Amino acid sequence: MTVDEPDADNTSSGHQPHEYVIIGGGIHGTCLANYLLAEGEYSHQDIRLVEPREQLLASFATKARQCGMRTLRSTFVHHIDTEPFSLESFAEGARREAELVSTENYPNRPTLELFLDHARYVIDRRDIDECHLRSMATGVTRGEAGDRLEVQTDVGTLEARHVVLAIGLGARPTVPTWGASLPDDAPLVHVWDDEFDPTTTAEFAGQTFVVGGGITAGQLACSLSKHTDVTLLSRHDLEIELTEADPYWINWRHIEQEVHTLPPGSEARLDRIRAARNDATIPPYVERRLDEARDCGDLEIRHGEITCAHATDDGLLMRFDDGTTATNAQVVLATGLDPVPEHPLVGSVAESLSLERGANRFPVLDDRTLAWRGTDGTRSAVHVSGALAEPSVGPFARNIVGARRVAERLLASRHGAGSKRAPSTHRGGS
Repeated sequence: MTVDEPDADNTSSGHQPHEYVIIGGGIHGTCLANYLLAEGEYSHQDIRLVEPREQLLASFATKARQCGMRTLRSTFVHHIDTEPFSLESFAEGARREAELVSTENYPNRPTLELFLDHARYVIDRRDIDECHLRSMATGVTRGEAGDRLEVQTDVGTLEARHVVLAIGLGARPTVPTWGASLPDDAPLVHVWDDEFDPTTTAEFAGQTFVVGGGITAGQLACSLSKHTDVTLLSRHDLEIELTEADPYWINWRHIEQEVHTLPPGSEARLDRIRAARNDATIPPYVERRLDEARDCGDLEIRHGEITCAHATDDGLLMRFDDGTTATNAQVVLATGLDPVPEHPLVGSVAESLSLERGANRFPVLDDRTLAWRGTDGTRSAVHVSGALAEPSVGPFARNIVGARRVAERLLASRHGAGSKRAPSTHRGGS
């Protein structure tokens, strides 16, 4: 069960510090905790997962359902467990093999519900909830003992030997300039707003415009088109790619050769990773859903941009870049989140611990351990996972497999420092 009263204020209570305090209870944070418990032989007392939501993975599950996700883009070997075929075995044991969806020229992919049920099975089997502190992390500072860190939360302070920032993507949804001046009650929402409810959105009487050109916009447009007239508005022609990057970028040796040979913190690293990522693309199976909805007359796909919008009693009055207008409309934005280096906690930690930031304000990491380097060039006890780790982990850093790569680096570095035992190496999906 979730920790209600952690060893909060354990800096003054005489308790031993936690080995790892992981900030973020999404896929990355939960995957890291599972690896540390299973492969590093740490106890539940050694690890704290600081996550304000009631359940681990709650934010991911909510966002996936909000955008109408049916299946994951990742294959069945990418999940939060340590064994690559764990999800497949789980599906077979539950007689849910049909939820491993066949994909042309690609391994099977799990349905969202199968993935989430398997994740809950892993969490329960490993009792990961015992590590969960339901709280918000507000800062990280250096403790009085030089080799320890203090994590401030809204219920107290945790002392840790290592801290991992696993905070996901950006903190704030990206809103176009034309939407910033609209009143709060205008029919403009972002798919990642906490209060976004696709059911309520589908009840709107006028036209619905989904703004965006990637997989989130595509899935959302398909889902809403079952209930209301939808126009998918993209600035460019829809680009079709099966995966977020070529699968060879999963291989750590390839990352070492293609990324780690470039200067740490450099723009060149980010350019190479951007070139490898298939951002703002739609996989073929979502393209087919869009085509089917369009053929049924439920969906229109339009290219262009909204240049201005005004709120009226019946909805939005909008003008497009081709000079046309739309009235009585609502808009659902699928325009992503602010860059993760702009997350307030990232800036706070960097400043309080004098940590180095490189191009686009990304953390400068030690490529071997993913420890955030200090401005003096030394390795700190702060590590990062997810999109924050892209300059070292590569184009799949924010994906599920990126969490596994980070876990492997943490375990390998701890073994090198005299930890309890070396981790086993799993090659599934590599």
